[in-house]
Amino acid sequence: MSDLTVIQGERCRHLLSKGLYINAGLPPGEEAAGDGNFWCMHTQTIFGPDDDLCDGEHCTNPSRGCYEV
Repeated sequence: MSDLTVIQGERCRHLLSKGLYINAGLPPGEEAAGDGNFWCMHTQTIFGPDDDLCDGEHCTNPSRGCYEV
């Protein structure tokens, strides 16, 4: 899928997405798949321990108290 956004920079190690599982070990040239849904490993919801949204944008902010590289 060419419409997937590549996250630039560091992101929190606790940010999870389905793409992390289904794209593991793709051979070179294969296109990544994902639905864009994210969740936090700590809360298992779309909100982090700080009650802020978990996604590719919000979980790149090192000023969040729950952020870890």
